[in-house]
Amino acid sequence: MRNCINIKNKFISKSRLAQYDNINEYIENLRLSNKFYIPLSIVEISLRNSLNSFFIDKIEKNWIFNKTFIKPQLQNKIDTSIKILKQQNKEIIQDNIIAELSFGFWIMLLKKPFQEYLRYKDLKEIFPNIVTEKNIKVNRHYIFTKLNKIRLFRNKVFHFDKIINKSEYRDIEDDLYLVIKYFDTELCKVAMDKNL
Repeated sequence: MRNCINIKNKFISKSRLAQYDNINEYIENLRLSNKFYIPLSIVEISLRNSLNSFFIDKIEKNWIFNKTFIKPQLQNKIDTSIKILKQQNKEIIQDNIIAELSFGFWIMLLKKPFQEYLRYKDLKEIFPNIVTEKNIKVNRHYIFTKLNKIRLFRNKVFHFDKIINKSEYRDIEDDLYLVIKYFDTELCKVAMDKNL
């Protein structure tokens, strides 16, 4: 407990700690966040690589440079990634840009402006194990909504914000594993492995 008091007094801002009941809840929030790091990373990497492969097949090899396909809002994100790569003296090639793009960029590709590329048969290529669920219409919007909720949660976790006792994230673990399962059932088993 003494270590917690030292951490609280020296290293955690009052505004950060104000959202918690006490230092113990803050530490518990960190532990809970840690639990989600692997599945969140798997969702992000899987989505990026699956969408990239899909658009290489559907549009062209260098689809990221296709100004007809890429909408202005997404072009801004690509331009920012190119700027970062230049600052890092990295080569401006598609693979490097793709690695630099945010999770939000990939989720935006599932929004309505891209719906003509994302019919159910297309979604089956991106998410090979997607299935229609009882009383739920699984479509582009449904997937976008799930992934956007995961994105908001991911940002909280990766920026050390409060997730503990938040009702909007009550089912987030189920959503995470459902989306991973849509990609691959074996991958889902890896994500759920508590020994990693």
